[in-house]
Amino acid sequence: MTLPLVKSSPEPDDVRVQLGNMGTRLEFLHNVLRAGESARRTAVRNDPAGTAGRRAYEAHVRTIRELHIEKEKWARLVHGQLELVCSADRSIAMGVMVGDAATGQASLFPKNRRRRGAATERVTRANAGDASASVQTALFAAGAGPDGVALSEEEDAALKTWFLLSHRVKRGDTVQINCELSQPRGFLDGFVTAWARRIPLPPLVMDEIELTNDDGPGEIDIPVDFR
Repeated sequence: MTLPLVKSSPEPDDVRVQLGNMGTRLEFLHNVLRAGESARRTAVRNDPAGTAGRRAYEAHVRTIRELHIEKEKWARLVHGQLELVCSADRSIAMGVMVGDAATGQASLFPKNRRRRGAATERVTRANAGDASASVQTALFAAGAGPDGVALSEEEDAALKTWFLLSHRVKRGDTVQINCELSQPRGFLDGFVTAWARRIPLPPLVMDEIELTNDDGPGEIDIPVDFR
């Protein structure tokens, strides 16, 4: 198997240019992660296992949508059961994903921390140009609400889906969240195996507090029976 090329990490100004060309901003993405960390910290010991991780995920999805809808006129998109936000021209969608320890490290190859389902596989195949990966968005967009959109077949085929990957690490009295905005193009047995593009981002650092509820046994994702 050919290993992906390792590229040097973009300088902060270059990061901002790349994000700007996509219709987003570093401040948006850091605010998404900050909202998730804040939501995680509302979990207490007597909550069910996994509450912290679920609350972080929900805050990530809500905030990435709210910021892009309000500031950039994007729209909510439920795409093959993935909870995304979609650019006004329907060319780009963004979601969230928990990454492993290589997240945000330009010299390393990150993967999703836990197994993902068929919906992630489908958009990854679409990113790679697989026409058979077309999603029946009209079916899944039902209930998306007044701010939601359903893609035409042409928009579906052209859509490129990106994920804001994050990986949190305790460092002394702080929590550092390493992150990147990346577009998967290879997927096998529930894990990303190749990236079309990666934009490593500066880490977000927040003061640490003692957490009383862990992430639980699994990540929020659509379950799938691989055959």
